[in-house]
Amino acid sequence: MRRVLPVPAEVAFTLIGDLAGHDRWIPLTTIDAPPAPPRPGDVMEAVTTGFFVDRMRVEEVRAPEGGRPGLLRVRKIGPVLLGDVSIEVEPLGPGRCAVDWGEQVHLRGPLPRRFTTALLTPVLEGMTALALWRIERYLTR
Repeated sequence: MRRVLPVPAEVAFTLIGDLAGHDRWIPLTTIDAPPAPPRPGDVMEAVTTGFFVDRMRVEEVRAPEGGRPGLLRVRKIGPVLLGDVSIEVEPLGPGRCAVDWGEQVHLRGPLPRRFTTALLTPVLEGMTALALWRIERYLTR
């Protein structure tokens, strides 16, 4: 999912890198995460609708610098969801950047990974689209 934001890449990356604040963007979710900035090895736990637990670990953090895109990579480590999340923030010039937020996620368990990925993709894409819309709205108020 890609969205162009009306701020420098560094600003968007700082906002998105505040993992404890992701509950502002992700609906019906509370998040327990270390304070920003994220560091490899940081573990966070998101709880959606009060009972759905999603644990994640930060794998890679690279802030945007000198025209180079920033990258935040997170691995979902269970107990239900497994897979990878990648958020890239690409500078597009002064005062603009593009955020590419992708998720390759599947359910833990006996069902084939391909099947559960296909099942989850529309839901996760909808949540990502809403999160990016909320971020843009926050930045343009």
